Amino acid sequence: MIRKLHERYKNSRLGQQKGSNKFVYLIIFALILWFSIGMIFSTSTPTPKPEIKKMKVNVEQLTSKPIVSDVLIYGHTEAMEKVDLKIRTSGIVKKINKRKGQYVKKGDAIITLAMEDRMAKLRAAQAAKDKAEIEYNTAKTLLSQDLISRVEFVSNEATYKSAKANLEQIILDIDHTILRAPFDGVVDDLKIEEGSYVSSSENIGVFVNLNPIKIKAEIPEKYISRVKKGVIAKVNLSNKETIEAMLTYISSIANTSTRTFSLELEANNKDNKIVEGLTAEILFPLDTISAIKLGVSSCLTLNENGEVGVKTIDDKNIVHFYPVEIIKEEQGGLWVSGLPNTANVIISGSEFVKEGEEVDPTFINEEKLQVLTDNK
Repeated sequence: MIRKLHERYKNSRLGQQKGSNKFVYLIIFALILWFSIGMIFSTSTPTPKPEIKKMKVNVEQLTSKPIVSDVLIYGHTEAMEKVDLKIRTSGIVKKINKRKGQYVKKGDAIITLAMEDRMAKLRAAQAAKDKAEIEYNTAKTLLSQDLISRVEFVSNEATYKSAKANLEQIILDIDHTILRAPFDGVVDDLKIEEGSYVSSSENIGVFVNLNPIKIKAEIPEKYISRVKKGVIAKVNLSNKETIEAMLTYISSIANTSTRTFSLELEANNKDNKIVEGLTAEILFPLDTISAIKLGVSSCLTLNENGEVGVKTIDDKNIVHFYPVEIIKEEQGGLWVSGLPNTANVIISGSEFVKEGEEVDPTFINEEKLQVLTDNK
């Protein structure tokens, strides 16, 4: 630009005059000096950048604790023992000693059949056995004296043994006229009445043992290595009753269609209040792990991959994301694993900040946390 001005000046009338060159060079020098000073000041004084406002978040410092993890599974109650009532002889029902729903001790009579001609048969069988026994003993003496043949002795012996067996059979038949409880339990069903006729081995009812009560359930295969026999589980029944039950059986073979394993638990039921067929919600203890309790569920968030996790800050107030696993839920919060032993957890505002971002934290105590929780 200065060169152009100089050319124009030389071609002008003023430039043709003597002594004017010195004046022009002075002006050119002044312009060069002015441009140089402007460039120095423009490079030495940078343009101030706009200040980035940091997002404010509430943070609580949390420490992990060892807790017992558990899993919720479902099952149902079953009788510990359950049998069909069948009488082992035939006859007329003389008396029903225990009605449906009654508790019966082992060996107590449930029903009694009429004796009919059994006593007469017993007396006849007893007499026949006594006569055969005398003849057998006599034959044994005579045989020792060689007064009878071996064949005659064997015949008397066979008669005696047959009479004895017949007597025992009649005595057993008489004993079978009384149907007795096979174990302590309850008459769950009875299909006969007094005066009705029953045949041998006829199914006349159901007898159950409800104490202890059995609880059957299925547990997913991923937990099977973490369960041990003898542990106590909390069980909520559909009749609104809560009980404790001990694990007594773990299946060694998985169900091929559901990939679950069968479990059996037992619980005290001395009053027989718990019946068969109730739905059971079982909170099953697994093992002890290190976990952190989150006071508010809003701590949980999702990352770009859809993982459930928690956002924390480090000592430089930089946001970090940790995927977590929910161990259990209880009154007052959630227990999760996957965080460091001590973590500065973002309690509120995590949805507005990103991983790697610097934030302006406010650390809160339990009282402030309770206020936040109540306002949710």
